[in-house]
Amino acid sequence: MCGGVIFPYRKEYREMLAQFYTPAELEQFEATGEVKSLYWQRGEPVLPVLAAGPDEDSDAQEPAPRLLRWGNRDKEAPFPKTGWARMESIDEGKWRHLKPKPALIPVEFGVEKGKWFNIETGIAGLIVQKDGEERIYMLTREANPEFLDHTHHERMPVLVNQADIPWLSGDPVGTISANQSSFPIND
Repeated sequence: MCGGVIFPYRKEYREMLAQFYTPAELEQFEATGEVKSLYWQRGEPVLPVLAAGPDEDSDAQEPAPRLLRWGNRDKEAPFPKTGWARMESIDEGKWRHLKPKPALIPVEFGVEKGKWFNIETGIAGLIVQKDGEERIYMLTREANPEFLDHTHHERMPVLVNQADIPWLSGDPVGTISANQSSFPIND
């Protein structure tokens, strides 16, 4: 699967990030130019999102990503209580009632059970809307043998336009230990 990510910091993100991160963490994001979001972190994790949509104007600039809350850990919220959507569940129509919209989660690094890897384009995702609020869920599939061998997790993210996974020897930002990023995850 993917229990955490690192993505480029943008000034436009500051207001939303301030809802979930401390001033010290915001300063670190600004200094390093990168945001680390872990699904099981204190507060609510967020992810950058580029919604898939029709090309209305081929000369238009690519839209900037926006931040959405990553899944749902609150049993009172009207969203599925997870951060991930299995491809098999999508194919079987189990999310159809939620009218999910495809999206790209443009992140640079992912982590599962303390094992960091490079992400070239991003992760496939679904945007779900309820009561005027949107959430983003990562798409997962059965892990390939390499991912399973490195992480010992049977699920992996659906990587966009990426066949192999460049594994990193440590945390690319170096702000948390591998043990802190290793959480039990149910999807």
